[in-house]
This record gives sequence, structure tokens and C-alpha cells, in this order.
Amino acid sequence: MRTPEALISLVEYGVIDEVVRPLMSGKEAQIYLVIAGGERRVAKIYKEAQHRSFKHRAEYTEGRKTRNSRDQRAMGKHTRHGRAQDEAAWRSAEVDAIYRLQAAGVRVPQPYNYIDGVLVMELVTDGDGHPAPRLGDLSFEPHEARHIFDHLLGEVVRMLCAGLVHGDLSDFNVLMAADGPVVIDFPQAVDAASNQSARKLLLRDVDNLYRFLDRYAPLGRPPLFAQEMWDLYQSNLLTPETKLLGRHAPSTRPANTREVLALIGAAERDAQRQRAALQPGRGRKVEVIINPPPRAPNPAGAQQRGPQQRGPQQRGPQQRGPRPANNHQQPIHHDRPAPRPPNLERRDAQAQHDRRPAAPQEHDRRAAPPPPNLERTPPANPSAAPADRAFAPGDRADGARPRRRRRRKPRGDHPNP
Repeated sequence: MRTPEALISLVEYGVIDEVVRPLMSGKEAQIYLVIAGGERRVAKIYKEAQHRSFKHRAEYTEGRKTRNSRDQRAMGKHTRHGRAQDEAAWRSAEVDAIYRLQAAGVRVPQPYNYIDGVLVMELVTDGDGHPAPRLGDLSFEPHEARHIFDHLLGEVVRMLCAGLVHGDLSDFNVLMAADGPVVIDFPQAVDAASNQSARKLLLRDVDNLYRFLDRYAPLGRPPLFAQEMWDLYQSNLLTPETKLLGRHAPSTRPANTREVLALIGAAERDAQRQRAALQPGRGRKVEVIINPPPRAPNPAGAQQRGPQQRGPQQRGPQQRGPRPANNHQQPIHHDRPAPRPPNLERRDAQAQHDRRPAAPQEHDRRAAPPPPNLERTPPANPSAAPADRAFAPGDRADGARPRRRRRRKPRGDHPNP
């Protein structure tokens, strides 16, 4: 047989001695029967992401973390490096889950090597030494089906005690070996504590097993094994020796959303304080408001301050800005001279000077307007001006030049005059 491209490096390293034949092909991997270490084993080659037909993959990868924080951020942003690390994490998830479940006592295939995305593990065989068939390809008596269902339900309990949910458990992911059922296919296994869909996936796994049993031993209404199992897990009362009864009473206690929102807000505030403490120069901002005491009045006969001793009441040219508000009454000093009254005569003369028309400059080409003719007859309306004053129509009382009225341009509708 021609060696697949993914197995060439393992043959060169001496991990695999010979590739015998293809054994099985699934929606996410291809299985080959190989000879490694003088024994028959299987090599699982994972397909590329564009060639897999696994649906809703994001639902299974939620909560998965890597040790490298840079890779974790890249996976969250879905960059090119993040997609490559996500693909590598998807392939290595089965190896991690197998070792974890094997330590918890779950019957899974024994892993041997994981190199370049290829998993070399035990070949599960039946009583005749042939590769073990899938559970869905066999038929059983009712008592045999009940025994297999109870055994697999105990395996699900052990997996949940180890903190994992299979996520795709069915009679096609269970091999019937000579020593009993063997659970396989763990790339989509989810962490029960960090994945929000863990309960839903657990219920679906148990329902798939019950449908297998119902084909051979109909029991009517399915028992609530998964709900009972999950409630015991949340209460930290689930153990591998727990005997499930299939009875579950849903909680009738109303949810207190106010306490939940308060806990979320407290956690968010703690996270903000921790981030502010880790960033230099970005600590908490404290606003200090200082209210000065009211200014005490100066006693009578107190020494006046000179120009070098300026207080808050006397500001120099260097002290700019608004004067602070002080609602207290200012003291009256009788020893100071009273301010002089303004010179009203000088102010009136200056106002008259400003109202005079400006004299024409020598460089101004415009001639000064002629003085108004006071000998002209008064206007026809005697009530418009006093009788003892005669002025020309259009003249202003202040002697300024009258404003000429601009002639309006004729429109196209009217003929020219």
C-alpha cells in the first residue's frame, strides 16, 4: 500500500514500521491500520478544517485555553496565527482528553504517540482478534441492551466527575471490544466547568444512549438520568459510585436577578481596580475640594498694607484671573479718603467732540459736504420739527452727510423709463 503523505515522517522516524490498510474514515479523521513496535495499532490522521464536516464547532471550543497567552489572544481575535493555533488545539484535544479519562478509570483506547498531528493508539479488537465493530452495527437481546446502557451511563458519570462531557456520544462512537464497550472519538470533548453548552451536550449524549436501548427494550418515557446527574455535579455530590435513579424535581425557587446583577457589578469593579493597579500612572483619580474659611474683617485703625504687601483684596498686574466670590460684607474704613466724583464737564465735551464730522484729509479726493442751508423753507408738515428751526429736507440734526438713496435697477418685466 502507498504510504499516506501524513505518515511519511513517522515512517522515517521509525515510529511506524508499516502501513497495512485504511481502517475507517469519519467526518473529521481517517484511521489506518499500521504496524508499530511489532504490534498492530491504529494511526488517526485528522482532516484539515476545510475538509471536515463537523458543524457548530465554536460551541465545542468554548472555554478551551492554552498556556501561551499570546496564542490565546490570537485565537480570540481569529488572526492567521490564531487560526493555526486553534487547529492545533483541536487536534491535540483528543490526546489530552484520553489521558485525563484514562486516569479517571474510563475505558478508552491506550495512546502511544502523537507526532505532527497524527495520533498512534491501541487497536481495539473483539473476541476473535479482529478490529472491534461499532455498537450501532450490532444487535442485542433486551437484557444485553440494558446491561450495556447501564455500563455506558456509568462511563458518562465518570467522565463528568473528571470534568469532561463527550459532546458527540452515540452508538457509533462506542466500540464493542472483547472486555466490554470502549468509548472513542474525543476531539469535541468540552470542559463541564467552562463551557456554557456542557449541560445541553450532556443531555443529548444520554438521550442518544437511551435511543439505542429503546430499540431493543422499550421503556416508554425516558428517565431523567442526565438532569439528575447534572444537579448532583453542580452540588458537588456526584461520585463515580453514584447510583442514578432517573428522578429529578426541577427547582421552583424564583431566580433573584438583582443579586446576580450585583455580583456581576462587583466583579467588574474589582477587575477594573486590578487593571488600574497594573497600569503605571493610571491609578484612581481623587478629587480634592478645598473650601477656604471666610475672611475676617480688619479692625478699625489697622495698619494699611503698602504696595509691597498686597493681600487678596489688592491685585497687581501679575495676578490675573477672576476675583474669587465672597458673599461676606466688606468692611467700611472711615480713615480712607473718599473717591473724587467724575468730571462730568470733561466727559460732555469729549462726547460732543466725538459727534463732530471728521475733517477731510489732504489725500482724500472726495470733497467735504456743503454745510446745511438753514434759509430753506421748513417741511410741509409743521408738526415734524419745531417752528423756530429751518432746515432742508434730508438734512440730519447732527450735521452728518445725508445718505443717498440708491436707484433700483428696473426688472425685465417693466419697460425702461
